[in-house]
Amino acid sequence: MRKISLLVVAATSLALIGTASAADLARPVYTKAAPMMPVWSWTGSYIGGYVGGAFSTNNYTNTDPFNVTATPAYKLNSSFIGGYTGGYNYQFAPNWLIGYESETGYIHMKGTGASAVAPAFGTAEIGNFYSAWTARFGYVADKSLFYAKGGVVLARFDTGIYAGPAGVGFTNHEYELGYAAGGGWEYAFDPKWSVKAEYLYLGFDRNFTYGAPTLGLTSTSHFGGIHTAKVGLNYKWDWFSLLR
Repeated sequence: MRKISLLVVAATSLALIGTASAADLARPVYTKAAPMMPVWSWTGSYIGGYVGGAFSTNNYTNTDPFNVTATPAYKLNSSFIGGYTGGYNYQFAPNWLIGYESETGYIHMKGTGASAVAPAFGTAEIGNFYSAWTARFGYVADKSLFYAKGGVVLARFDTGIYAGPAGVGFTNHEYELGYAAGGGWEYAFDPKWSVKAEYLYLGFDRNFTYGAPTLGLTSTSHFGGIHTAKVGLNYKWDWFSLLR
């Protein structure tokens, strides 16, 4: 009888152990969720700096007020450019971007030339600063941004002509608005930092007329455009996140 009791107790214990094990297996296992990776976005404000170079597209000319058939031609020298930039990007749809960008920097291009048919000597300078305000439209490929930009540019022009038997000279100084158009590539190597390479054309295709019109002595200087190429570094932040 004692043996039978022991067998009953042992069987009951095994049944209870099996039931507990089955319950443990049925119970859901909870694991810590992996952290969500942040979604990359170009949206936000940014500031930065750039360096590069500029060169003229063609010869610049002045007319001789004493001999309208004489047109001294000269080439402006190339120039180092450098300055700062700032703007705002908005990414949408989800691989497209629109934005605004301004840049202000140093530029100094100068040229002189003499006429081959008359004693005329012309000078021209652009600088020592320029400023451009442009809209940007781009395509986003993860951390790369390919964009086009266009807008207006402001620069100072100094021109002069020295001609005639008495060496009469006329000079002209003024600020001129032109157009800016170009594009580039920007790469974000960090959520806040990016580098860029950009080409921008500054169009100043116009004439400046100055002198002494009451005496019938005027000179006209013709300017074309300027090619610029630059590399830059930008720092991005989001105004909306700062206000939260």
